[in-house]
Amino acid sequence: MKTVVLADTRWSGHHPTYFKEFTASLFRNDARVIALCPQPDEVREFVEAHCAEHIDHLHAVELQTRNKSILFPGRDHGPITTWLRWKTMSKTVKAAEQDTGWRADLVFFPYLDAWIRFLPFPSLPGKILGRPWSGLYFRCAHFGESLSKPAEFAKGDAILRSPDCVAVATLDEQFAEQLEKVSGKTVLPWPDITDETPPDPPSALSQEIAEKAAGRPIIGMVSMSKRKGLLTLLRIAEATRGKRDWFFAFAGPFHDDEMTADEKAFVHRLAAEQPDNLHLDLAAGRINDGRDFNSLINLFDIVWAAYENFQGSSNALTKAAVFNKPVIATKGGVIGERVEKFEIGETIAESSHPDGESAIDTVLNRTFDPTNSSSYHQLHNRERLDTLFDQLMVTTVE
Repeated sequence: MKTVVLADTRWSGHHPTYFKEFTASLFRNDARVIALCPQPDEVREFVEAHCAEHIDHLHAVELQTRNKSILFPGRDHGPITTWLRWKTMSKTVKAAEQDTGWRADLVFFPYLDAWIRFLPFPSLPGKILGRPWSGLYFRCAHFGESLSKPAEFAKGDAILRSPDCVAVATLDEQFAEQLEKVSGKTVLPWPDITDETPPDPPSALSQEIAEKAAGRPIIGMVSMSKRKGLLTLLRIAEATRGKRDWFFAFAGPFHDDEMTADEKAFVHRLAAEQPDNLHLDLAAGRINDGRDFNSLINLFDIVWAAYENFQGSSNALTKAAVFNKPVIATKGGVIGERVEKFEIGETIAESSHPDGESAIDTVLNRTFDPTNSSSYHQLHNRERLDTLFDQLMVTTVE
């Protein structure tokens, strides 16, 4: 039985979902898992609830590392911070090996970006860790840009040429060829998987929103931030009030850190007014993935994924495909290209609420072929994930 280390320093957004899904996939591949993360108890609870027969093959330990740069206040990465992550992780791995008697055959980073920024030295992983490793690279859009030498250094891509790096996974197929050239490694097109727990029975929040909508089509988003197109959808809601028989649902935590004072005032005004065509609760917290999150997606008639200033992938498309819901996304980037390629929704110009209103009208008056969602899901499901982890482990042994 092979042993795989999963190591992630973050526990927000998609991170818990990915970590748990990766753990379950490795169990399905007959592997033991050393889980290093900020919330090991949550991982144990997940395993006990969903794959209890593998609980003896899990060793979950808290990974305590700094998530903000020491040299660059407010930023996520820096040379000292990244180096310390490797040192702490390596020490934790070796302690876990000693505690369990398992030796790691592979270390996999579900968020590889945090382990390479500002530290492009291929020899470093071998000296600090000395184990085969791989990971999922999220932010690859810079491969489509012309970078200065300092910027190239800061990205840290050269560390991927480490002899111990066995392959690189990416969600963004647009840049797979460039990533392969830079790393010299096999690049795996990774599925943007999601928790597919059935929404049965529906959550209390989804029932509340359904009652407010009173039969009107619901256009919704989960996690309220400017980056995810919050302001654009709110402007559509305001512009169509009394003119369109639509309902808009905004769920999850509210993030105002990227907003101007005027934008914050706009959001708070609508929240105070509570127009009869929207649900907007700025005090709401995180929506737990699984039944709670899926209850909302299953309720929506349209999933809003018109992100702004964002070039990466999003498992909002996978969520929508699982429940056969059309998507509205921003043109360009991997999200927009997938929506157009698989014909699973409409795309709009970034931040354009007139385009958004027109797209909603088009989607609501168009019949979408459910086989399109199915085709998309086949590339972004657990079976695909299992196949790629199996491929990684075979490569490690060879």
